[in-house]
Amino acid sequence: MGTRKTLLVLACLTLFAGLLGLSGGPRANEPVPQAFALPANGVHTTFMVAGDSITAAGSHTVAAGNVGEASWVNYVNTPGAPATLAWTGGWALGGAQSGDMAAALHHGSADALVLLAGTNDLAHGTPHARIAQNLVRITSIVQAPRVLLSSVPPRDDAVEATVGYNDFLQQLALDRGWLFIDAAAGLRSEEDTFAEGLSEDGVHPNVAGARILGAAIGQALTTKPIVADANTNGTEPLG
Repeated sequence: MGTRKTLLVLACLTLFAGLLGLSGGPRANEPVPQAFALPANGVHTTFMVAGDSITAAGSHTVAAGNVGEASWVNYVNTPGAPATLAWTGGWALGGAQSGDMAAALHHGSADALVLLAGTNDLAHGTPHARIAQNLVRITSIVQAPRVLLSSVPPRDDAVEATVGYNDFLQQLALDRGWLFIDAAAGLRSEEDTFAEGLSEDGVHPNVAGARILGAAIGQALTTKPIVADANTNGTEPLG
């Protein structure tokens, strides 16, 4: 009888431990780690990121290597082809402005730094000059021979401001020697809003939109030779 009771207790403890293990594991709706895994073929270009919710897509732990399903980071490599691009770190968070990115980003290095920032700065009325200062600051934190500055996606409630901001980004890239990519071009309608089916809220790309954004950034990273063209001189301290 004592032996049967012991076996029963052990069985219950094993089941309980198993349940604890399941409850402590990743949930189906949580972001899956994406960063830091280099392609198995050994041929790759590494890139780091600085961004907001368009990059994080719901993740609060981008710095640890997690992004949500609707992040463009997931879609930089061509489906069905050997992976040639490897995301190796950076920082992004929903609601972040360019100054938040500059303050939170850790030092690192990669073949390229992808900047997709400013949507939240526009919402808060941050002057373009201040955004430029923050973006330059970010490029001094991450050591990368190539800086890829992307346009921001449409914002249906601020069409004119978004168009003007993307023009500013293009000029900033030209002034700094960065590579500007209008990665959001495929997301826009003729009215410069989100094209039908690419956003649920007129601000954030959905998965279909993220695929377009990621493919454009991935193409730029793979077709443009990596050369030391990024100018980080003239960086001013953040105030």
